[in-house]
Amino acid sequence: MARIELLPRSYNSYKANLHSHTTCSDGRFTPEQAKEYYKKSGYSIIAYTDHNVLVDHSDLNDESFLALVGLEMDTDSFIYGRKHEFNQTCHLCAIARDPKHAALVSRAERYTGEAISRKIDELHRAGYIVNYNHPAWSCEGSDEFLDYGMFDGLEIYNYSCEVGNNNGESHSEYAMALRMLKHPIRCVAADDNHQSLGCEDDACGGWVVFKAPELSYSAIIKAYDEMRFYASTGPEIKESYIEDGRLIVECSPVRRVHVMSQMIDPIFCDFSPDNDLTRIEVDLKKVPSEARFLWVQLTDGQGKKAWMNPYYLHKE
Repeated sequence: MARIELLPRSYNSYKANLHSHTTCSDGRFTPEQAKEYYKKSGYSIIAYTDHNVLVDHSDLNDESFLALVGLEMDTDSFIYGRKHEFNQTCHLCAIARDPKHAALVSRAERYTGEAISRKIDELHRAGYIVNYNHPAWSCEGSDEFLDYGMFDGLEIYNYSCEVGNNNGESHSEYAMALRMLKHPIRCVAADDNHQSLGCEDDACGGWVVFKAPELSYSAIIKAYDEMRFYASTGPEIKESYIEDGRLIVECSPVRRVHVMSQMIDPIFCDFSPDNDLTRIEVDLKKVPSEARFLWVQLTDGQGKKAWMNPYYLHKE
């Protein structure tokens, strides 16, 4: 069996924030300030996703920085179709595949699964990647998001929601989407930074790392499509591949490893009280035949986490 590269060591690593806000909507940083702030923290990529506006910041691109063109759109239940006595809202980040042909798409104006699913289809036709944002913060459960259709990724972690509302992790929602929706769903951690919460700073707390041969718009979009990235709040994944019937992951030191599928219990788990696990090997012959995917999760000694995208064992 030929080696399958999941996160190739030979490719460059590009740290990215796929959800951000600036003075173009409700953020405190200008786009230029956001670029400098993130570059100083080791980032190479920002998706500028201001609320319901589309602004191309390609003029900020240089040899070490890439601005992805996008927007965040929201559909609020209190405005577009109240269901409960508490507010619910669906937020979608749309990232243009080709910035030269990006066009503004308006929000869904009915808070129903059907309307939002149609909007995601419209965004796809318009040439956008669509990530479904922070379901825990949005007070949305599976009754809502399982009807949203073919979104490409889901935010498992949103740093701004974590520091501002203590509900930034949407692990259960992501796991339910993997179990129930029969198409690839990418695992995203992001900041959703505003720098104006009146709480602690909401930048540089959740990110993805793309593995790509170069820092170009097309190379990063291809890495997204091929799931050549991982999400993190701390741990680094240096490499991952499948060879000789084994899944291999090389990482920074971690305390716990879980490899999950759609079942309740893990396919594989490991633990070190010394926080010194740096290589994971999973024998694929021991994976149950009914497993649809393998989803690697890492936790370090400080409780920081990293998540790979699921590796689908059968075509979804």
